[in-house]
Amino acid sequence: MWFLQVIALLIVVGAVFYLGMLQGEAQYKESIRRHRDFHRMGSTDGSNKYLRVK
Repeated sequence: MWFLQVIALLIVVGAVFYLGMLQGEAQYKESIRRHRDFHRMGSTDGSNKYLRVK
């Protein structure tokens, strides 16, 4: 009976690992998108045409 618990544990650990990988990939893509948008808006060189800081 213990082998069924081991198999169930492996399935759960595998599912958590897989979902964590998906979440990490989504966060990575979001950070790349934010970085690209930041540079597209003019970065910090003062030429930002969308956001004027007074």
